[in-house]
Amino acid sequence: MKKVILGSLLLASSVFGELVTVLPYGGVIDYDSDSSKSVKDKATLLGVHASVGTLKYLLEVDYSHIATKYKDSTIDDLSQDDISLVYGKYFDNFMFKIGDHYINTNDEELGDGNVVIAALGGYTFDGYDKYSYGLEGYYSTYSDGHDERFEKKSITITQLTPYLSFFKSISKDMSNTLVLKVNYEIASDYVDDSYTSYEISDTFGYKSFFTTLKYYDGEMRTGVKDAGFTVFNTLDLQKNGFDIKLGYYITKGAVVSVSYGQNNYEEYDEVNAASLDEGTNSVMVATFSYTF
Repeated sequence: MKKVILGSLLLASSVFGELVTVLPYGGVIDYDSDSSKSVKDKATLLGVHASVGTLKYLLEVDYSHIATKYKDSTIDDLSQDDISLVYGKYFDNFMFKIGDHYINTNDEELGDGNVVIAALGGYTFDGYDKYSYGLEGYYSTYSDGHDERFEKKSITITQLTPYLSFFKSISKDMSNTLVLKVNYEIASDYVDDSYTSYEISDTFGYKSFFTTLKYYDGEMRTGVKDAGFTVFNTLDLQKNGFDIKLGYYITKGAVVSVSYGQNNYEEYDEVNAASLDEGTNSVMVATFSYTF
C-alpha cells in the first residue's frame, strides 16, 4: 500500500542514473468498536522504505514497527517488527525478484515468521504504453504457530499470485495504470487448506497529482500482499475491502501521499479457538518520499 511511487522512480532512472529513494511512513489502524467483533482497540505503525537502483536493477529494504493495544487493558500490548530485503533484476522484456521478509513478534497465534519472496515477470511496450504480466510466489513459515483449532504446530503456506498490469499514457499530462491480481494460498497445515482472493487497483495521474483506488474480495488467511512487503501474520480471515490513496509530486524527487482503507474480516479468538463475528477496521497511512 506504499509502493505506487517506486515504479515511476524506476522509469526515471534512465535519465538520472542510479537513484536512491527514502520513504518514511506512518499509520493508524482503528479496530471495530464492538467487542464481539474485535478484541483489539487501536494500532500505530511506523516504518521506512528505502531503495537504490537503475533501469537494470532495484534493491529495496523495508523496516516497520507496529504496536497494538487491546480493549482489555490487562492484556499486554502486541509488539511487532518487520524487516524485508528484495532484489530485482530487469532486462529488455522480462524481470525477476528474490527476497525475504522476517517477522519478530510477541503474538502467540503464529509467533515469529519468515517469508521467502520470488517473482518472474515480462513486459512489452506499445509506444508509451506498457503491458506487464507475471507470477509472484511466497513461501511462509511459522515454526511455533497454531491452526484454526489453536492446536500448536509448525505452519507453512505457499502463495501464488499471478498478475496483469496495463500502463496507458493518455497524454503528456495524464496516465492510467490498471493492475489485476489473484492470490491462491496452499495451506495444508490449516483446517481449511486453501484460500483464494483477488485484487484490482487503478492509478490515475494528472500532472503532479495521482490517485489510486484498490478493491479486494475473496478469502485470505495469513496472506502476503504488496510484493511481499505486507504480511498478515495472524489467523484472521480477510474477506474484502478497499483503499483510496491521494498523492502529490512536490518536485520530481519529493512526493507526499495519504491513504484511507477499510477491511472486512473475521478476527480470530484464540481463547475460544474460533472466529469472532465479521467486523471492520479502518487504516490511515501517510508517506513522504525523497529521491536523490
